[in-house]
Amino acid sequence: MPALMPDTLPAAVDSGTVWRAAIEACFYGHLFYGVCAVAQVIETSVQLGLPVNGWLTVVSFIGTVLFYSYPYTRRSANSADPRVAWHRRHRGLVNRLQRWAMLALIALSAWVVIRHRVAIRTMTPLEWTVLLVFPCAGGLYYGAPVMSRAIALRRSGWLKPFVIGFVWAGVVVAYPILFARLQFGHNTPLSLFPCLLFVKTLMFVAVLAILFDIKDRDLDQRVGLSTVVTLVGPERTLFQVSLPLTVLGVATFLSYATMQHLTVPRVLLVLAPFGLLVAGIVSLTRPRTTLYYLTVIDGLMLAKALLDILAMRY
Repeated sequence: MPALMPDTLPAAVDSGTVWRAAIEACFYGHLFYGVCAVAQVIETSVQLGLPVNGWLTVVSFIGTVLFYSYPYTRRSANSADPRVAWHRRHRGLVNRLQRWAMLALIALSAWVVIRHRVAIRTMTPLEWTVLLVFPCAGGLYYGAPVMSRAIALRRSGWLKPFVIGFVWAGVVVAYPILFARLQFGHNTPLSLFPCLLFVKTLMFVAVLAILFDIKDRDLDQRVGLSTVVTLVGPERTLFQVSLPLTVLGVATFLSYATMQHLTVPRVLLVLAPFGLLVAGIVSLTRPRTTLYYLTVIDGLMLAKALLDILAMRY
């Protein structure tokens, strides 16, 4: 006797819903920032001829995601920010993943300390400073619980974006150089090119941080948070702050390219992210969604890394 057909069939998986959930997890969960950090670590390694450090890529991914997720575990439940809403909906899962990520970060760091303890004992005062200054700056940025919230650097309007740029440049430029020496015995001389990479990354990320604050201008004004945008307004931020900083970065690189007689294809590829940055600045003359800022504006970090890696072929 044939089996009876069920009254209802299982609901088909909506591919659109799955894709939306994946995109939200990637961008609202700050996984994309981790991908950008890994890409820029590889970018530095390729540009300086360093071995790609698997440990550092994993740690930079985990540390970056934790750094950007930190404030969203403490935001007001009635905030209109979609990232806050996403964290609220997935609070249990996010908290569990953050605990596991922190344990992984500690375990990986302990493994490196034990495995390379001999090299660590030879670290100079300058290397210890390089190792410690960026986590300290990151902690002071939020006024972490172990530090005084009165000195949270994110509340200093003109300083805030440059602190973000400084921490990013430390993780993706200074750390690959430091850990290449400790783990592989690869010494990189202190010269103009590594310093230029550090400054270029700092300024590029700082401009992106300034642009990102345009989205939060009204909220920042209500809560009394000082940013460049709340101090000078969106239009002046775009054309009297961000654009001149971008032009300064281009001029600095062109000066270096002229001195080093770099090939035209390489120069064009390295300059391409700055052109995209100018286009991003112009695009913000219209209101944009949070997802636009996360994908298009912050996505320029990934574009910069990929184009700079490609440029090394020429």
